[in-house]
Amino acid sequence: MDSLISIAMCSYNGERFIKDQIDSIVSQTYKNFELIIVDDGSKDNTIEIIKDYQSKDNRIKLFQNEKNLGFVKNFEKAITLCSGDFIALADQDDVWKRNKLEVFLNNIDNNMLIYSDAILIDQYSKETGQELIRPDGNLVDGKCNKAFIFYNCVSGNTLMFRKELVKDIIPIPNDITFHDIWIAFLASTKGTITFTDEPMTYYRRYSEQITRNVSKDYKSISDRLKKKQNSYLLHAQNLVNYCSAFRKVDGLDDDIKNILNILIDHYSNYKKGYFNFKMQSCLKKYKDELFAIKRGKTRNRYITRYSSKNKLLKIFFYSI
Repeated sequence: MDSLISIAMCSYNGERFIKDQIDSIVSQTYKNFELIIVDDGSKDNTIEIIKDYQSKDNRIKLFQNEKNLGFVKNFEKAITLCSGDFIALADQDDVWKRNKLEVFLNNIDNNMLIYSDAILIDQYSKETGQELIRPDGNLVDGKCNKAFIFYNCVSGNTLMFRKELVKDIIPIPNDITFHDIWIAFLASTKGTITFTDEPMTYYRRYSEQITRNVSKDYKSISDRLKKKQNSYLLHAQNLVNYCSAFRKVDGLDDDIKNILNILIDHYSNYKKGYFNFKMQSCLKKYKDELFAIKRGKTRNRYITRYSSKNKLLKIFFYSI
């Protein structure tokens, strides 16, 4: 229980909520930690707020980027600056339960990573009555890397991992758009992961978040089909990118190598839209592992087919 825990936090124009997050961290029941904050070029009062906390608590260390890195590369930098035996990630606008670090340290055992679900709160810190993953999705544990190919249940702000995983995490491939799924895949490949049944983080959702403001304004039916088509193709390309990055990880077993190869081949040719029986067979064979996170919503899957003129024609249904 004397292990040093490093907390990697990234900040950017976070003056509105960062005090709540830092307050929840400095008041943790487990005291042997360092808080590494890497600011990505804030233009508001974020730096002044952090420096005020820093003057009162020498466990807080502030680093300022000369140029904006973006949140994935900023977290990558923050992780490299950590010196603790364990590393936890923190977002600037969330809130932690006071015993989060203590609970995680007591329950990580021999696992490579530990995480939890999160309780959703609004901009006024009021609970919405929902959790981030459950009940629509499942939390997974063990050596379960196949589960992270299509879905992710390990949010970056809810995890803590062993320092020995850093050598595999860094560098985060450029095609990886979210660092948390990369970390979860690696941890469940190199070792095992676990979770606490009690959510340990309050995850804030509010209107200014970019990911919550997705416009669905369609000018016509053809415009809607075109946007849907582009969305499917973008999703296919993202899957190729992720699977290609996963495929380069050392220590993969033959099953997951085969799965990744099939997915890369299928989604690389997704624009042609042929029905891929090899893909269907793969999904049937590994369905319990591939869809362990959202099994309740994956009994029926769909494959989209396109005509030679690249127009959306039909959605083929099959059951797994």
